[in-house]
Amino acid sequence: MTITITSSTLSDYDAQLAVNTATAFLRQSDLAHYLIDQLEQQRVTLSLDVSSDPGLANKDASNNGELLWSLHTRTLPNPPLPEVTQLINHAPVEQRPYITSLWVLMHLLATACQQLNSHLNFRDADATWPWLDEQTLNASDIERAVARELIEQPLPEDNNWDRLLKRA
Repeated sequence: MTITITSSTLSDYDAQLAVNTATAFLRQSDLAHYLIDQLEQQRVTLSLDVSSDPGLANKDASNNGELLWSLHTRTLPNPPLPEVTQLINHAPVEQRPYITSLWVLMHLLATACQQLNSHLNFRDADATWPWLDEQTLNASDIERAVARELIEQPLPEDNNWDRLLKRA
């Protein structure tokens, strides 16, 4: 899969920077790292539209391989998972909006994995993640596991994030 990153509100550079900054944190989870790699290796195209438009925050307009990720998103996908809530609450108050927005991207990627599970090859992951089964792949299970892995990791620095939001 090719993950194409676009934006109507940010430059190509800033959109790519936002995704790279977010995925650098998410990839500290072995599972998220593996799944993002799997998505990047598929033969279908996934389009990720990065938006800095506050009017698109907290709206799920993703459909049919086109994902909309708003940098201003401040709410977790429903229903909020306890592991994810714990990860967000672990962050200092001033970083919670940033971590929440990063998590929304993780949710979008986990949902893409769930919807594309017939295209993805997880057989080599069975030893590491025995629950990662082609027949029962579930975005919530992915999010729970990734949140548990990330709670122990250092939080990302938000310098790039602040710069992006100030430009928008």
